[in-house]
Amino acid sequence: MPVKMVEVLRSGVIESIHYGDAVVVRADGQVICSIGDHNRLTFFRSTSKPLQTLYFLETGIADKYGLDLKEIAVITSSHIGEDTHISALRGILGKIGESESALKCGIHEPISKEASSKIAAAGEKLTVLHNNCSGKHIGFIAAAKAKKYGIENYYKESHMVQKEALNTVTEFANMEPSMVHKGFDGCGVPVIAAPLKNLALAYANLCNEGFKDGKYIKSQNYLISAMTMYPEMVGGKGRTDTELMRQFGSRIICKLGDEGVFCVGIIGKATGIALKIEDGSMRALGPAVLNLLINLGIIGAGEIDEIEGLWKPPLINHIGDVVGEIHPI
Repeated sequence: MPVKMVEVLRSGVIESIHYGDAVVVRADGQVICSIGDHNRLTFFRSTSKPLQTLYFLETGIADKYGLDLKEIAVITSSHIGEDTHISALRGILGKIGESESALKCGIHEPISKEASSKIAAAGEKLTVLHNNCSGKHIGFIAAAKAKKYGIENYYKESHMVQKEALNTVTEFANMEPSMVHKGFDGCGVPVIAAPLKNLALAYANLCNEGFKDGKYIKSQNYLISAMTMYPEMVGGKGRTDTELMRQFGSRIICKLGDEGVFCVGIIGKATGIALKIEDGSMRALGPAVLNLLINLGIIGAGEIDEIEGLWKPPLINHIGDVVGEIHPI
């Protein structure tokens, strides 16, 4: 059963409780510790993006199209639609010789309220690039072109890039593709569910240079460098994964996913962590993840002054008064 992870207090009264599961796994598959159910069937959601990007790198897109670390970072992203994200995405499209019309991810308002307000004030139209998964879609298109598969229907389960990306994700998670439960993500591409411990294992292997006798080592190092050197491109201002890597990028890589999923890889330790908030609440991720990392000794409580607002965020009403607190258990 999931355990209590985060409480929401208003004037000292517990108003809401978020439950969850978490697990820490070594690259050899050993479960170091867990709380709740580490076999809980969990969709990767956007935590699969770094693994998919690893596949893109293996197709040779970085060399073929001259993509730099910043551009690789935004391909891994669930970006919030800031100008720096949109600019980088347009730059990649220019390099691969495609236009925005090639993307089949759909359109939604930027996650960033500032970016959304700026677009509205300027009277500009939203585009597919404002979709937080647009980087991943561009990655699939680049990979399809690099392998000469053609980009028509690149987002469908039947396309070779989807099949090959799935094989990479399941290889790192140590699962046969036939064993996973398949579904479709919010942006239309296939997404898989696996036991929570296998999500953690995928990130342990992502940080394991000896995985498959070093078969992926060049791409692993390039990916980790991209995410930790340009964490603002992976999410954006205030996002839990961005802020954690901004401060602790020498120790961890991490990626959030919708419905309260979060994965962490411990650099140089071949260890992975996966966490799932039971009710899918994204507001519980920061407190739960930071509390877990502190209790595991990966970061110190005295090191988080700059991001304490993620650990114990205040509950603020619509007139700006602090009326409570969201805090980890």
